[in-house]
Amino acid sequence: MRKLIKSSMLVLSLLSLLLVFWQNPVAYAAETGQISGRVLDLTNQRAPVANQLVTLQMAQGSNSRDVGSVKTDAQGKFSFTKLATDQTISYVLYTRFQNAQYISKAVTLNDKSSQVADVEVYEATTSTANVAIVQSTVLIRQADPSRGVLNVSQLFSFQNLDKKTYVGSLNASKGKPNALFFSLPAGVKNITLGNGFSGYQVLQVPEGFASDAALQPGTNEFSYSYEVPYSSSTYNFTYQTLYPTVVLSMLVDPGLHASSKDVTSSGVVNADNHAYHAFKSSVLPAHSRVTLALDGLVVPTANDNSPSFNAGLIWLFVGLLVLVALVVMILFLVRARRKRQVSPAQQKITNTKAPEAEGSAEQTLLQELLALDKEYEAGKINQERYEKERNKTKARLRTLMSEKESAQR
Repeated sequence: MRKLIKSSMLVLSLLSLLLVFWQNPVAYAAETGQISGRVLDLTNQRAPVANQLVTLQMAQGSNSRDVGSVKTDAQGKFSFTKLATDQTISYVLYTRFQNAQYISKAVTLNDKSSQVADVEVYEATTSTANVAIVQSTVLIRQADPSRGVLNVSQLFSFQNLDKKTYVGSLNASKGKPNALFFSLPAGVKNITLGNGFSGYQVLQVPEGFASDAALQPGTNEFSYSYEVPYSSSTYNFTYQTLYPTVVLSMLVDPGLHASSKDVTSSGVVNADNHAYHAFKSSVLPAHSRVTLALDGLVVPTANDNSPSFNAGLIWLFVGLLVLVALVVMILFLVRARRKRQVSPAQQKITNTKAPEAEGSAEQTLLQELLALDKEYEAGKINQERYEKERNKTKARLRTLMSEKESAQR
């Protein structure tokens, strides 16, 4: 039996070793990938950028992480080695150049383990003179009457005609920051940023919000969404252009009745597999105001927003109140009863205090008579005064003794 156990353990050990040796070549073979390239400045005719930090990011499924970072050499070159070549893995390279973020094309290594991917950058500018919005879209979805809000999304297609990347700043120490601005209606809440804002910061301003997001030469897409509270069946949605806008489209859910003097109805269109009533306007200068009147909104009621109460909790609360009232009443009765009851020690003190007080008064009067006799004998007072004071003191003494006898009866 022992020999059989030893033999079985030996077989398992050999299988484990074979499995390890079989897996290791695969692991090493899967990490033979290489990605190399250069950082090129397109503003300066693709000149190489030296000493620029480049980061490699790996994505697999819904997960992503940075693999590592290197700096470019004098020729702007970089290289990453020993990379996994699984077909489910993809890579991108990114760098931050003059406060703007640049990303390479996506690279996979399953077909070819060695790939070249350059990162193209542009010189920065702080001028928006060559910036315009080619297409601005406002999408107003069906209202949520239970919360009394309209769900709105805005999409922008910026066109930068410059050969440099516009890079703004949120520094407001000198007043309004030189940044990219986006408008919002008054009172919005739950703002969610979408395309174009990754890696950048935002700052609230009176007309909406500002961002230090960069605008590279060419087309740049941005999007965000928010909620607009409403309290009646009508609402005037206001949109303001902050840059020259070639085309403005406002798409409204067919369940809402919309009208406007600032935009023209263009029928029903399909967006995101949903039909919308479209309104359009063209060639709008910066700071133009467009109003869209919405009608037919379901008015939120007090019951929609009021919390629901559980009947069992209500009765539990009432029971607790009754219990507290009973406890307070019992404490009150106990205190009242204690006040009415006097302990034997207290009774003894009460009974002895009166005789002590009476004895003290009687002794005082006797002392006064004795002092009066001494003064008369010493010749300090005459007989008339002596007899008058003595009779008065003796009268007080008789009264006190009479009261004492009455109390003892």
